[in-house]
Amino acid sequence: MAGELQRHDLRISTADRESVIAHLQACTAEGRLELDEFAERVDRVYAAKTFGDLEPILADLPQRGSQGAPVAAASELELKAMASAVKRRGRWLVPGKLKISAKAGGVRLDMSHAVIPQTLVEVELDAKASGITIVLPRHATAEDHGVQLFASSAKNAAETDPSETGPSPLHFRFSGQLTASSLRVRRVRRFLWWEY
Repeated sequence: MAGELQRHDLRISTADRESVIAHLQACTAEGRLELDEFAERVDRVYAAKTFGDLEPILADLPQRGSQGAPVAAASELELKAMASAVKRRGRWLVPGKLKISAKAGGVRLDMSHAVIPQTLVEVELDAKASGITIVLPRHATAEDHGVQLFASSAKNAAETDPSETGPSPLHFRFSGQLTASSLRVRRVRRFLWWEY
C-alpha cells in the first residue's frame, strides 16, 4: 500500500510523458480517441506533475502493453500526389515523420491548427514536376539544408523563431530531393481575424 502511494505521488519525467503521449497517439490511430480528445489529453499530460495526475487521463483506455511499455504509435505518414492534389488542413494528427511523394502533382499541408505532439517533425520529400506548400504554426521553425534541388526552387520563410526568445518548441527538418519542382515553407499569416 505504501509503495502504491509512493508511486502515485512520484513526479514524472520527460520520458514518462513521451511514453504516455505515444500511447495516446496509438489509441487515436486505432479510433479510440477523436483528434480533439487527443489534443486535450496531450495538454493534460504536459501539465501533469505526478503519476497520479496521469491516471484519469488513461483511465478509459487499454493498458500500455506488457509491463507498462508503450504501445507502438503511428509515427509515420506517407502522402502521395500523382497527377493530383493532396491537401490537409484543420485538426489533423501530424506524426514524427512525414514522407511526401509527388509527380506532376500539388501538395498543400496547413499545420496551423494541426495536433503536433512532438517537438521535431522530419519531412522527407521526393517531388518531380510538382509544387509543395507547407504552412507551419506561428512559432515553428524549419530547416531545409537537407533538400537537394535539381532545376527546382525552395523558399523557407521559417528559418528562425520570430520571437527570438530562444529555441523554438517546434522544429521541422526537411530532406530529400526536388526535380523541376518548388517548395514553399512559411508560417501561418493573420490579418484581423483571418488566417491564411
